[in-house]
Amino acid sequence: ENEKKNTLKNKLMKFTEWCIESGLPVIDFSTVASSELANHLRTFYASATPKQTEARKKSLPENLSIEYHKNTLKNLRAALNRHLKDIGRQIDIVQDKEFKQANDTLNAKLEYMVKSGLSRPTQHKKIISPLDQQKIASYLEDDSNAQVLQYNVWYSLAIHFVSRGLEFHHQLSTTSFEFLHDEVGRRYVTIAHETQQKNRQGGLKEQEAIADKRMYATNEKGCPVAALEKMIEHSDPCASALFCRARRSPVMNIWYTSKALSKTMFTKFMPSISEGAGCVSSYTAHSVRATAIQILSDAGFDTRHIMLMSGHRNEASIRSYSRDCADAQKREKSDVLSCKGDGSSIVPVLPLSSTSSRNEPKSRDLAIASTSTSVCATSGFLANSIFNNCSFNFNMNKETLN
Repeated sequence: ENEKKNTLKNKLMKFTEWCIESGLPVIDFSTVASSELANHLRTFYASATPKQTEARKKSLPENLSIEYHKNTLKNLRAALNRHLKDIGRQIDIVQDKEFKQANDTLNAKLEYMVKSGLSRPTQHKKIISPLDQQKIASYLEDDSNAQVLQYNVWYSLAIHFVSRGLEFHHQLSTTSFEFLHDEVGRRYVTIAHETQQKNRQGGLKEQEAIADKRMYATNEKGCPVAALEKMIEHSDPCASALFCRARRSPVMNIWYTSKALSKTMFTKFMPSISEGAGCVSSYTAHSVRATAIQILSDAGFDTRHIMLMSGHRNEASIRSYSRDCADAQKREKSDVLSCKGDGSSIVPVLPLSSTSSRNEPKSRDLAIASTSTSVCATSGFLANSIFNNCSFNFNMNKETLN
């Protein structure tokens, strides 16, 4: 909640600074008339530009640094609207007719930026690549190192409970977990109490969050449940938090002090893990959440089931996470599109599975996803068709294949 207030404060400050620099009166949102605010916003949308700091000049090409990112303008409008609502003003700068001209100006500005090549694509949080996921898993296997063990528990909880690292972990204690078995006897851990998150603050109007998120034991090296148990075992009995500072020199069987880590300490975990694992890229805490959602999406889970895990309340929010496909899929799509028009590909497309044998039966089932040739031109019911989560089997005898 504090982070949200700070973000809102920064947006309001940006608008106030622009008013001062433009020689316009500073807006008092508690008393301003809709017409006056609309005129200010229309001028702001049309003329506001970011300060050309050295950091901005270094991070962006010269032609792209002169305009705000499209999301900056959209988010500022949303922040102003939120502030008006918070202070009890019956003004909606997004929907009210008085603000139509201002919003038309913003829309025209965004269209102009695209046409002029000044609009930058949105840079989403990095998804952890499959190769780096493997490196991280290997790095976190060392449960003899107190710091690495803590990293393992933090990472495992973040990815299994699809959490936000700065809001979730600091609320956990050594008594926050229940270790259970499911109906087939497989062991798992769940969280015994509710936790506050960005979109779930509690209160009378709050809907129930899913209460049965589970993290299952793998019975392999680096098992998340075993790592959690071991960290609890080596925690200080007087500690009120699960994540506490690691001791430089363990005392008896106690590897961690009773002093809880601050929220800001969790921002350093993922960069440290990235470095320790030798990842190609350096990742953030939010990358873990984005990766969890991407993995569930790639595995074919329904959006509604992913939303239950992530806590999102609408599908549009999920789409901003599960937005891409793996590098292997990108290569395959490009190879398929690199066709010569005669049904063959300029670049040979590797089969997704190598299940063929020399002694083929007279008839077999061929799944579209398993074919080893790329067909660029299709006819019949496949032409101009899109299929999602479908599986087609064709019974084809040997003579047909020949």
